[in-house]
Amino acid sequence: MFRYTRFLVSFALVSALLLTSCGGGDHDDAGSSDTGEPGSESTGLSEEEVAEQERAEAEAARAEAVQEQEQALAGPGEDHREFAAELVAEMSVAERAGQVIIGEYQGTDVDSAVALIEEHHLAGVILMGHNIPGGENSVDVEALAEQISVLSGAGGEGRAVPPIISVDQEGGLVTRVGSPMTEWPTPMALGAVHHGSDGLFSSGQVHRLMAADLAELGFTVTFAPNADVTIGSSDPTMGSRTFGSDPETVGSLAIQGLRGLADAGVAGSAKHFPGHGSVTEDSHHSLPIQQATLEELRERDWLPFAEVIQAGAPMVMMGHLEVPALEAGVPSSLSPAAYAEIREMGHDGVIVTDALNMAAIAHHYGGDQAVVTALDAGADLILMPASAPGAHAAIIAAVESGDLEETRLNEAAERVVALVLWQQALSAGELAAGPGAETPEELAGRMIYGPVELDSDSHPDDTAQGEDAQEREADSGPLEELTAPELAEQVAAQAVTLVEGQCQAELVTEAIQIQGGTQQDRDRLAAAAQQAGLQTGWGPVITLLGGTTPSTGDVVVSLDRPEGLADSSAETKIGLYGRTPESFAALVEVLTGAEAPGALPVEVGSFPAGHSAC
Repeated sequence: MFRYTRFLVSFALVSALLLTSCGGGDHDDAGSSDTGEPGSESTGLSEEEVAEQERAEAEAARAEAVQEQEQALAGPGEDHREFAAELVAEMSVAERAGQVIIGEYQGTDVDSAVALIEEHHLAGVILMGHNIPGGENSVDVEALAEQISVLSGAGGEGRAVPPIISVDQEGGLVTRVGSPMTEWPTPMALGAVHHGSDGLFSSGQVHRLMAADLAELGFTVTFAPNADVTIGSSDPTMGSRTFGSDPETVGSLAIQGLRGLADAGVAGSAKHFPGHGSVTEDSHHSLPIQQATLEELRERDWLPFAEVIQAGAPMVMMGHLEVPALEAGVPSSLSPAAYAEIREMGHDGVIVTDALNMAAIAHHYGGDQAVVTALDAGADLILMPASAPGAHAAIIAAVESGDLEETRLNEAAERVVALVLWQQALSAGELAAGPGAETPEELAGRMIYGPVELDSDSHPDDTAQGEDAQEREADSGPLEELTAPELAEQVAAQAVTLVEGQCQAELVTEAIQIQGGTQQDRDRLAAAAQQAGLQTGWGPVITLLGGTTPSTGDVVVSLDRPEGLADSSAETKIGLYGRTPESFAALVEVLTGAEAPGALPVEVGSFPAGHSAC
C-alpha cells in the first residue's frame, strides 16, 4: 500500500466530521418561531418578495456549489500541499531527485520501465506511440490496461505516492491512444464551434470524455490542453493543435479543457509557455526565437496562460523557445526569467518542462546538465530527459556539490507529490468534484465549468444563447448525457465552416470525385458519400487539403488547419478541422445542402477569425 492512502483516509474522516458538525439535527432552538407559509401575514412579505428571496437563496446556493466544484478541479489544495511536505521530508535525496523526473522507455517492455522507476525513484513515465500495444492508429485495450496496471504498482509500499502514468492526448493530430478509443476532431474544431455559437460547453465535455477513456485505462496525467495562440500559416508546429488565434477564446477553451480533464480524474497541463504558436520554427528540430516584446507577449501569447492561472491550474508546461525580451540566448525551459513570469501570474503548482530530449535542448545544452539547469531555473518536473538514470545521478551530484540548492529540489518534489495526492483524491471521489463525486442538486444539468457568471452560456433563458442551448438539447438531448462517440459526432458537425461559397447550396446530387488527402482520408470520405447514397468516381471534384499548400477543385476542403484555403482555387471552400469518420459525414451533409454552422477560428486570407459564409 502506498503511503498516500494515509492521506485519503484522514481526508475522508475530516470530511465526515465537517458534515456532522454542519448537520441540522432534530432539536428545538429557544428563539425559534413558526414563520408560516410563504406569502402569509406572519412573514410580512408579499408573494413576489418571497419568490425573489427564494430566487436569491437558490442563486447563492448555486454559486457556493460552483465555487466548491471549481476549487476541487483547479488543483491541489492546502491539505494536499501540507501532506506532500510531510512525505517529502521523509525522503532521501535519491528519492527526491527521482520524484521530479518523468522518464520514457522503449516499446512495450514494461518490466524495464518498472525497473527504471524503482531503481531511480522516478515520479513516473510517459507512454508514447511506440509504447502503445496494437496496430497502426489502434490499441489493444486489454494489453494496455494490463501494462499500465503493472506500471502503477511500481515501487509498491516503498513509495510515498503511486507513479504518474502520463500521455500526450490532445485529439486530432496528437493522439497516442487510438481506436477503439473515441477519435476526436482537432482542438481547432472546438475553436470553430465556439466562434460559430456559444461553444464553451464543448471544450469541457470533450476533454472530460476524452479523459474518462484514459482514466479507465489507468492514465493519471495527460499533457493537454494547448494554450498556444497560433499566428496562422507561418506557424509550422501548432496549427490545428490550437483552439485558434484569438487569445481570449484560447484562454476560455483551455480553462474548460483543464476542468473537463480533472472532472474525469485526470490531471492536465496548459502548454506550451511562452507560446509556441507565434514562432516560425519547430523546437523538435531547432531552438525557435520569439522576437516579440514583453508588451506584445502579454497581450497575445501570454494572455491565455494568465487566464488559466488566474482560474487555477494543476500544471503548466514550459516550452523550449528563446525569448530575448526575457533572457537572450537562453531557452525558456532553462531561463529563471521565464519561470518567474509564470510565478508572477500567480501559479503555485507544478511547472513541467517540455521533453528535454528535443533538439532545441539536446543538440546544444548537454542532456544531464540541462536537467540541473532547468530545476535550478524553476522547473518542478523534468519530462523525458535524454537519460533518466543520467538525469537522476546529475541531480544528486548537483545537490551534494551545492550547484543545486536542496531547498529548490524539496520545493519541486513537494509540488509534484501534491499534484499526485490531488489527482488520486479526485479520481477516488474524495473531493467536491470528479468522477466519484455526487453532483449537487444545484449543479444538475450544468454543461460548462468556471465561475457561476458563465451559467448564462449553459442554461436556457430569454437570451439568444439560451435559445441556442435549448435548440441543441432538443436536437441531441442534454449534453451531459451524450456518450463520447455522440459528442464527437456533434462537435464535428458543428465545426464545419463554409469559408467561401453559397450557404446551404446543393453542391452534389449524384456523385463526387475525391482527390488529395491520405488514402485513409479518401476512403473515409468515400464511405460517408456512399452512406448518403452518393456514388464516387465522377461528378464534382472534392479536393482534400492536408496542410497549408493551396490546391484546386470544385470544392476544396481543409482537413486540419484552414489557412491553405486562402490561395486555393475553387468556388466553394470548406474548413473541416478533423479527419474522423464523423467529420467526413458532416462534410457530406454540407455538400448535399445542409448549413455549415462553424466559423473560422483563425484568419484565412482576407477573411477574419469569426467569419462564416453562412
